[in-house]
Amino acid sequence: MMKRTLVLMLTIILGLLCTPVTGYAEEDSFDFNATFQGAIILSLGSPNAVVDNTDTLIDQTNFNIVPLVKNNRTLLPLRFISESLGAQVAWDSKTSTATIKATGKSIKVTLGSSKMFINGKSFALDAPAQYKEGRVFIPLRAVSEAFGKKVFFDRGIIVVSNTTILNAKRDREIVDYLKFVLAPYSKDPYTGKTLSTEQVARLEQSVVMLESYDKDDNYLGFGSAISIGYGLFLTNYHVIADSSSYMIQTSQDQYYEVQGVVAADENLDLAIVKTSMRTNIPPLHVELTTKITTGQPVVAIGNPEGLQNTISTGIISGIRNYGGERLIQTTTPITNGSSGGPLLNMKGEVIGVNTMGIEKGDLNFAIPIDYASRWIKKYTALSFSSIPVLNQDQFRETAVTEQDPTVEQPSTVSQNVHLMGRTVREATLDPAQSVIFAIDENQSTIFAYRYADNKVLGESTAFSTPPRKLLYANGEIYVIFSNADYSSYRFEEQQGGQIVVLEADTLKIKDQWDTRIDPYEIEVDHSGHVYVNSGSGQWTSIISYDRATKKEISSATIRQGSHMVLHPSEDRIYAVDSDTSPRDIEMFRLMDGKFSSNQDSPYHGEYKFSTVIGITPDGKYVLNGAGTVLSATNNSASNMQYATAIDLFDYVAVHSAHKEIFFTGKDRMIKQYDTETLKVTGTLTTKGTILKLFMSDKQLIAITKITLPGNPLPQYAVEPVKDF
Repeated sequence: MMKRTLVLMLTIILGLLCTPVTGYAEEDSFDFNATFQGAIILSLGSPNAVVDNTDTLIDQTNFNIVPLVKNNRTLLPLRFISESLGAQVAWDSKTSTATIKATGKSIKVTLGSSKMFINGKSFALDAPAQYKEGRVFIPLRAVSEAFGKKVFFDRGIIVVSNTTILNAKRDREIVDYLKFVLAPYSKDPYTGKTLSTEQVARLEQSVVMLESYDKDDNYLGFGSAISIGYGLFLTNYHVIADSSSYMIQTSQDQYYEVQGVVAADENLDLAIVKTSMRTNIPPLHVELTTKITTGQPVVAIGNPEGLQNTISTGIISGIRNYGGERLIQTTTPITNGSSGGPLLNMKGEVIGVNTMGIEKGDLNFAIPIDYASRWIKKYTALSFSSIPVLNQDQFRETAVTEQDPTVEQPSTVSQNVHLMGRTVREATLDPAQSVIFAIDENQSTIFAYRYADNKVLGESTAFSTPPRKLLYANGEIYVIFSNADYSSYRFEEQQGGQIVVLEADTLKIKDQWDTRIDPYEIEVDHSGHVYVNSGSGQWTSIISYDRATKKEISSATIRQGSHMVLHPSEDRIYAVDSDTSPRDIEMFRLMDGKFSSNQDSPYHGEYKFSTVIGITPDGKYVLNGAGTVLSATNNSASNMQYATAIDLFDYVAVHSAHKEIFFTGKDRMIKQYDTETLKVTGTLTTKGTILKLFMSDKQLIAITKITLPGNPLPQYAVEPVKDF
């Protein structure tokens, strides 16, 4: 399914910011998916189509099959329309007659005839059925009569639906957007000769955004990818790694599901993915790097920071050896989101795949296309349907699934596993009382659970908006709410949410205030400063508030959906972004609740970063779930420098009372580390899959999800894992 939800963003895409969409009361009141559910959308002269909110093609084997005008009559491809409406089409070559079987209907259309028969009854066609390139076309009006549908036509846009959706006068901007989405791709400017920069830039139509998702369909991030064949896209390995599924987004706001990974090489940092359907995105031409020279002008295309298909120019600075492989060094900027995009020569040929940039020294690198040439030759020579995909398990973000039969499942609930009897989304710990505060996902409430005696101590009233996250701090429960789902296209003027403070003993509302952003994560220091960042709007805000006055103190710019952690000294916050590739870590320096400065990590692709971030209890190191450990200092020259690597993890737990150790968790395995040496000093296992990991001065506690024999539904539990 497409991810178009707020189509009022189409005015931004089309540059129509000065013209409001008329006929709709609020800026976010037009829901594309709801409006066009079940509809067929076509455009004259274009092979592109939208059917029931899914981008598709009229004919995946012949891109010349398009709606057309002949003798002042608009003609539509009969088979595509019929099958899109759930009908079956049979062709009788002897009589040149198509028979369409739909619910309660039998429709017959004969080539050259000006009549159509519906259940044996004759209906006149305003133009005879036509034949073109092996396909039968019928007049637009016949679709309405044959299938009982409403047909809208304006400026080349055709909408077939159950009810009238659009009004030509009222919905001009929506029609403009549909024309933009469905427009046929431009003619390939490639001639084999030198092109102007403007001509090379036109090749951006062949560069897409590759979005990645986890096993629960949560958005992870994005990179760039290059069309190398119809439905085949070349990208970096690190763009597709640690993900369960992918989606292609074109510069025309089209979305295509990815069937899987066709080929991958982690050492070369290259991969090819295949879409579920054969797309018509024009493939780029490739050229081996045997002829490239230092000083040669080049063009890079990518999606830096989500700015889709940004064009940048530069020169080849040199050919380097990096880890035993050749790399093209270039002056074209490569930053978050550019990875996987093409480096082009001035003929418009792909000579490299952009892979990483190092901000210090403005160093940028691309992988020579030579390393992928064997793949490209092999897979583009195959028919699309015969191209195999690899087992996705090797790329998923979690190597062991909960249902893995090799992992021992508990036959009964042990004494150390406390079932909460709730569906838990987020949780926090009161370390002094051995009480878990958690969000009940089904009830939209906050409940307090004392695991020592399996007792629910209290529960808040139900909230009208689902709570996002919560935090126990300074004897209070902080809960954040967003007024709408997080979206890259929900900018700050459209955002909003609340911070609600609950009494820990009664779970009654103690205080609350509105925020001007969509709250995503929250941190609170001992001085009563509250820090909240946004989950929407691409480049957005992190805001500090005064707990006593509820007034905004300060703000800084941060990437949407960043995961953050407050340093033990409470003088800085470290954050890792969640929607770019390679990911970036940033530090925000704090002074009395104000953001005084910020600093980016010096790395962009050299070391892996996941969305999990933590700080060692002594405050000396930043821990990342990909296993990368960076320094955490007050000196910008030594801050966030690579220190070492530890094992991968999804959760981390620390406590100030035990600065000598910390714990990490992944799947059902917990590892204990020595803080000084960063070496594993012990391992523990849980009965269920770890969802949260907490540490108090007395215990290590895990929130887990367990599947018991005889009950297919997962149970959410508290597991005290270790006593101190």
